[in-house]
Amino acid sequence: MRNIVILFAALAVAGPNSVAMAEAAQPKSYQLAQAARPLVSGERVRLKKMVRDMESALQTIDKGGIAPFQDPNYVKKWRKAIDRYRMAMKKYPQVDDPDVKAATAKLTEFENVVAFGEREAAKQLSQVGDVQAILATIEKNLRDNQPPQWLPAPFGDEEVQAWVRTAAIAKRTAQKSITELQRIGKTAHLPITRGTVQQGAPYDKQDLSRLTTFANYHIRDVGEAVKKTFETLKHQFQFQHGDLDYYRSLDPDNPKHRANAFLMEGAEAEIYSGLDRQLALAKSVVAYQRAFGKEPSAASTARVDEIIALRKSYAANRIKALGDSKLPAAKSTDAQRLAVAKQILATPKYAYGQHGPVVLTTKEIVDREKQVSRAEVKDVDVSLSGTITLSGTETTWTYKWQEFKFATPIKETKSEDWYIWWITAKKFSSGGARTPIGEWVSGAATKGDLILEKNFSR
Repeated sequence: MRNIVILFAALAVAGPNSVAMAEAAQPKSYQLAQAARPLVSGERVRLKKMVRDMESALQTIDKGGIAPFQDPNYVKKWRKAIDRYRMAMKKYPQVDDPDVKAATAKLTEFENVVAFGEREAAKQLSQVGDVQAILATIEKNLRDNQPPQWLPAPFGDEEVQAWVRTAAIAKRTAQKSITELQRIGKTAHLPITRGTVQQGAPYDKQDLSRLTTFANYHIRDVGEAVKKTFETLKHQFQFQHGDLDYYRSLDPDNPKHRANAFLMEGAEAEIYSGLDRQLALAKSVVAYQRAFGKEPSAASTARVDEIIALRKSYAANRIKALGDSKLPAAKSTDAQRLAVAKQILATPKYAYGQHGPVVLTTKEIVDREKQVSRAEVKDVDVSLSGTITLSGTETTWTYKWQEFKFATPIKETKSEDWYIWWITAKKFSSGGARTPIGEWVSGAATKGDLILEKNFSR
């Protein structure tokens, strides 16, 4: 018959899933009244069956280990069993009978093992904390700190810095979550339950696995977003060198260049707009490097300086081709549109400042339309197989508007030089939630040539 010391030793050798029962507790003794009559055969059969039943219960406890004792219902089940055996033992006052002694010892062992499990489980709970609350917080943090998508250029310092912060927070949240999930997984009792957390069921081992997978996907997605942003930006920067060859080659003495890039209607606005796009890309490279705490490379700063120089060079060469910069010829003198243009120029939020004569560069108002779709992810679910399911809504806006274009000299506040600006006026009849409807607003605006004030009327 196995006694308490042998049981403790066997449980210790059995491995990490065994209950470490090395408890220096003294067995409780049951002081029962001495009885004279011997046990009959039926009583001995029942006592031996009771011992076998308690032995089976102890093996079940040994197999489950300490963790299930964190569940009050689990403890309650074994406490009820102990109470039943206690009541049954009261029927046998023959304390000196070997079968009664064996059953009494086994009951004492059973009670001590359950008490030990309760104490050790309480220690675990004090260390691991409120597991359900911790897992709920982990899931909320993972959902609230999603990895960003890759960042396409152009972008400025503030935008890329915010993107880097979002990526860093998402990755750090995922890493901390994995560490916490590993800690919980070692000790927490999380039996498989029916239903899902969303349906009100408690977190179980499957949720532990699901959240771990979810966090690992976050780390992977952050890495992929950073990699794609970097590689795309690097490719654009390398390809840009060839794009700039066109602007480098512009020569006002070349008849073809002179006709197409300097004198042709709309060429000035197109050249400046193209150079502005190239400059925005070059500045994106500089901003990206700064966002990761690095000094911009010599190549990236040289590229920015070169594009600024190309813009100035084009302005000088265009004046050379024209003799002097001047406003484009008016395509219309419509009084209403001129009034709208002046109203836009006077609107404080656009900060155009002091301007000269307004010239309409389109003959009439034209109608435009386009559709823009945007998906909003509201939930992310990761199955045990690793499949990610995104749920949410996709909203499509139909933008309809009228537009016309105009040009005007605008004075620089610092240098007091005048530059020709090409501006698009728009009036929307439909659009997104923030689209101004039914009023004329400023659309795209491109800064062009330096112009002398004396040439305003030429």
